[in-house]
Amino acid sequence: MNPPPRILVVDDHALAREGLRAILLAAGYDVVGEAASGEQAVIMASDLAPDLVLLDI
Repeated sequence: MNPPPRILVVDDHALAREGLRAILLAAGYDVVGEAASGEQAVIMASDLAPDLVLLDI
């Protein structure tokens, strides 16, 4: 069995990040981190090497 995709959630609204994280975790995904800005996301993505980054623009 393959491990679930590792996902980094990026949104400047904390409530949106928390809600999306809850939905993803309930669906069995591995949320490896949350970032509030693009700059923070770039650093975290480099460190965490997620399979997918979900962000708003």
